[in-house]
Amino acid sequence: MIIFSILFAGLAFAQDAAESKSRLPTFVSLASNINDFGRFADGGPDENWYIGFNNAWIVELPPAPIGEYSRAFIGAKIGRAKTRPKAGGKWGEREPAPGRIYIGISPTPSFSPDRALFLVDSKDIPLESDPKTYVPGTGASQWFWREVPAGMVSFSGPNYLIVWSPDRWLLASSSAPVLAALEERGAPGEPPHAWNNRSVGGVAPRRQEGTLETPILSLKPAMAIKLVPPNDASVAVHECQAKTAGNDLVFKFSVEGESIESAWLESSADQLDWERFSRFVRFPPYNVTIGKGQLPPRGAYVRAVARDYLNNEGACDAVWVSYDKP
Repeated sequence: MIIFSILFAGLAFAQDAAESKSRLPTFVSLASNINDFGRFADGGPDENWYIGFNNAWIVELPPAPIGEYSRAFIGAKIGRAKTRPKAGGKWGEREPAPGRIYIGISPTPSFSPDRALFLVDSKDIPLESDPKTYVPGTGASQWFWREVPAGMVSFSGPNYLIVWSPDRWLLASSSAPVLAALEERGAPGEPPHAWNNRSVGGVAPRRQEGTLETPILSLKPAMAIKLVPPNDASVAVHECQAKTAGNDLVFKFSVEGESIESAWLESSADQLDWERFSRFVRFPPYNVTIGKGQLPPRGAYVRAVARDYLNNEGACDAVWVSYDKP
């Protein structure tokens, strides 16, 4: 009998809509607690658990539990993104190395192009520390989620997830981010539910043959499905203001809501099209330094946005920000 570990959070799996009042999402992964993933991506030897152009990770998850859901996400827990010397910077100054991480979901171990989705850019992943120099942005690995149509999630058969990179320079753990894992061996005789594929070339396998290349028996990759129930939770952002701090600016704001997962700054020239330009802030205080060059010389509209772990978002009213007149 195949035994899968599933975290059924709250009453999100209840079939009666009247019972689906919980604000807890349902997670489906190879661990009974997704907070237990952390090996390799949180320090110590990485054992080549990098996500790269030539290195993909695949898990087979069980059918998602039947229930009433409003949104579905797939994600991975990633850390230790790499840095490189900053072009034009001071001696020893470093910046995140470029790279993109993609994720896919399929009912079989083959992934058509429409099931290959961008997940996160390396610059937004916690960076690996350097023993010789200070690197801002280091920290523990984090979960990153990509919303998918509910029809992509199987409720009657297995769900295969895959993570990889389309960028050909991510070929080793010295240049690529690292996927977290949990050390936990399955029951005796249980077939594998995780694999490593080193034959990919920047594209997720589109045929089943050869996809499940190297079985992984004692480690579980940190990949999961998150199913969010209908909820009335809300997020509000207040008190947005920018203050001068030497040659830079410090943008401060407050967040109101339950279980805030992340916050960030966005800029716009016309308050119609917004683009995120800051790293994610995971914890209060919500203060973000805006360095020279992050905004146009003449200034821009800036707003703060926050998201809870149900993926509800809120934003403050835009503030015109310039380095001369904050």
